[in-house]
Amino acid sequence: MHPTHAIVAITLNCNARCVMCNIWKNHMVEELKPEEFLKLPPYLKDINVTGGEPFLRRDFPDVIANIKKASPQARLVVNTNGFMWRKIKEDMEKVIYIDPNIAIRLSIDGIGEIHNQIRGIPGGYDLIMKTLGHLRTIGVKDLGVSFTLMERNIDELLKMQDFCRRENLQFSLTVATNSPIYFGNDKANLRPKDPKKLTKILKNAANKHYERFAPKEVLRGWFVRRLLDYVITGKRALLCDAGTGFFYMDSHGSVFTCHIKPWIMGSIRNKPINEILKNQIYAKRVAACHDCWMICTAKSMMEKKLFRVAAQAMVEKWKTNPSRIEA
Repeated sequence: MHPTHAIVAITLNCNARCVMCNIWKNHMVEELKPEEFLKLPPYLKDINVTGGEPFLRRDFPDVIANIKKASPQARLVVNTNGFMWRKIKEDMEKVIYIDPNIAIRLSIDGIGEIHNQIRGIPGGYDLIMKTLGHLRTIGVKDLGVSFTLMERNIDELLKMQDFCRRENLQFSLTVATNSPIYFGNDKANLRPKDPKKLTKILKNAANKHYERFAPKEVLRGWFVRRLLDYVITGKRALLCDAGTGFFYMDSHGSVFTCHIKPWIMGSIRNKPINEILKNQIYAKRVAACHDCWMICTAKSMMEKKLFRVAAQAMVEKWKTNPSRIEA
């Protein structure tokens, strides 16, 4: 069975100064050329295009074109900090013709100044709002926000959910996480400190998803409730399938089981991707790993266990909003 999901970093350089990520300290050179992304497998159905900051690449449209050519059935989701609104607008005016269904997720960790402090960019929030407006103008329909939960912005979570609902934006949530090959090793220390406050806010956050009837929203509610369980217990709700259900490829072509652990499987620069993905020497470690609970590392297993996940979600939705459940 082939992986169906991938996290692909097209650059590991960044123009932000985020407190929960050390990628901005990188000075990467000799990253993959656009044509090297043609080595991605054709059977992927979901690709998280990430960085660093993807739009720092001068050849961003060419990279996206080749990713789409290599994996034509894949849904592409580009994650950006949204600061370079002119570059993003210019690139997306080209990319929208390559993939009219491409999705953009803007990283926003609070309203106004709190976001600027977390991301280390004065005026960054206003720049993101410009980017959002331009993306809508050029016809990007699948727009959303990615929020990283920490002690310093826990009071912003519900505000951001309300903002996304008003603005008709998708909303995804993660928590500050350690990673020796990506975020850094000291980031889990930034997580919320008060279990009672965390429980109240994350239950409210889950309920905001459960209030809606779209299947995607119900599944997000389930994910957020499991995020609460994970932060408190340190245990994932589902076993991880890194390396078999999904993989991470960095901007030099090194393929890892995921972006959390330094478990490298090979490099597309010297071996075909199918041969790399056969290398499952980390399978036992992956099955025992509880080092993260993120939508990008849980989605493939959630799909495999969809009946179980959906059943649990509907029970929780009924308990939360019994008068709104459709017969």
